[in-house]
Amino acid sequence: MLSALLPGAGQWYAGWRARGIAFVAPLAASLVAIAVGSLTGAIGPRSVLTWVVQPDLLRLSLIAGVAILIWHSAAIIDAHLVAGGRWSSPRLAPVVIVGLLLVAAAPQLAAAAYTMRGIRVLEEVFVAEEPATPTTVTIQAPDREALVPDPASIWDDPVGFEFERSTRNLLFRSGVGDPEAIAAWADILAPPTLDAPFLPFEERIGADRLTILLVGADEGPGREGLRTDSMIVATVDVASGEAALFGLPRNFKRVPLPPRFRSSFVELQKRAITREAIDEDEDGYPDHWIDEDGDGIPDEPEFVPCGCFPEMLNRIHQYTQDWTRSYPDTPDPGLAALRDTIAFLIDLPIDYYFMVNMAGFVDIIDTIGGVDVMVKDTFHVAVSAPSEDSPKARVDVEPGMNHLNGLEALAYSRWRIGSSDYSRMQRQRCLIRAATDQADPLKLVRSFHTLADVVERSVVTDIPLSLLPDLVDIVGRIDLDRIATVGFVPPTYNNGRAPGGYPIPNVSRIRWKVDQVIEGGVAGQSTSGESECGA
Repeated sequence: MLSALLPGAGQWYAGWRARGIAFVAPLAASLVAIAVGSLTGAIGPRSVLTWVVQPDLLRLSLIAGVAILIWHSAAIIDAHLVAGGRWSSPRLAPVVIVGLLLVAAAPQLAAAAYTMRGIRVLEEVFVAEEPATPTTVTIQAPDREALVPDPASIWDDPVGFEFERSTRNLLFRSGVGDPEAIAAWADILAPPTLDAPFLPFEERIGADRLTILLVGADEGPGREGLRTDSMIVATVDVASGEAALFGLPRNFKRVPLPPRFRSSFVELQKRAITREAIDEDEDGYPDHWIDEDGDGIPDEPEFVPCGCFPEMLNRIHQYTQDWTRSYPDTPDPGLAALRDTIAFLIDLPIDYYFMVNMAGFVDIIDTIGGVDVMVKDTFHVAVSAPSEDSPKARVDVEPGMNHLNGLEALAYSRWRIGSSDYSRMQRQRCLIRAATDQADPLKLVRSFHTLADVVERSVVTDIPLSLLPDLVDIVGRIDLDRIATVGFVPPTYNNGRAPGGYPIPNVSRIRWKVDQVIEGGVAGQSTSGESECGA
């Protein structure tokens, strides 16, 4: 029983001192190594997090766990044997020993369960470093009348066919389409970040900056489809630890598109023009029209493609989520298209995307123990439930510092009736800033099983497994006092409005502001340099 509590203690008690020292030595050496590592800074919360996000190291820990269990079991049995196997009741001895072995095995079995759970969520949610073996897939050429065709899937011959492709990149073979088009598609199908998960860290993101698109999905009971209502670009200077959060309004219209996308949205633009034509007098014709030929019928205006997305920015995902030809190696083509569109708008390369739905947002905030935020106005509000089996999200707070749980944080960050989209964008940026500041790495480790469940069911990302250790290190470098927050909201960052009052982005001013913040840090976030988040 003593050796079940401390391997070697039973041998020592029985008089086998050298044997007891031999059994306790590995444990003592491990404790000394941990103590030295903690004192020197080599072991700490960040290094623990770095370890738990690497499946290969987690598998090694499983092997180590088996070795520890064998060592512990051997210590228990050996302690019984060195004492001569004496027992007042021989029939009871095996029962007690088996019971002690089960007690010794319980922590190792629990650790193994958590470890295997961690490996599963890491490998299912994040992008594997190595691509799967090539597979044969059937591609059906799109309908010529498709409203928003995948730019890489416009074929002359609308007939289905089969070809082999690699999951790392799409290889077009002889006999599939026009040879000149095949030669050109190599560049079209390779966005700048497509190969990112398979390159060394410095080549993958550059040595100086990591940028991730953070997306909140408007997905829940009674909602039509998935809209990306919260879009925030988070960028970190790897060397200095300075970070910035740029918020994009969900209702931006006519956002400029990367050149390779522009032909895909022409039909959508034509439909938008027809829908936006104003006919307040209900005479069947737009109120503002010309009749140069004098026939009493409005002249058909010349159509000029805008090279832009004619709908609200939060709907790009809905129109591009089936773009598997342009984005064959991403978990969600729609998010990849949104990432590249926003990167083009702000003229800042975005390396990865990370999307969480409303239910996941609530669980993440609860997992980190809630969040303290500086509230500027009174909020006694409720918003829709994040999932079918949860209550409405409510928050009742007064101005000042308030501690919010998951549902309260959701209500605080989503409320806009009597407020505005732009005010809630500001609240979202400040809430993310506060959560980053207050998240305790040790608490995250202790809540790893819960966090794994949340991530697996609520998160979509193209962040590769190979980046996670670096990502933990980068997050640990962030200077929490130097996180700039900027919202590209009207009237400062719009260039007029589309029919219906939707703001049109002022591209040059947005790009200028991004450059100013990248170069000047928090001093560039506002005219005074002060944060919009208050204390």
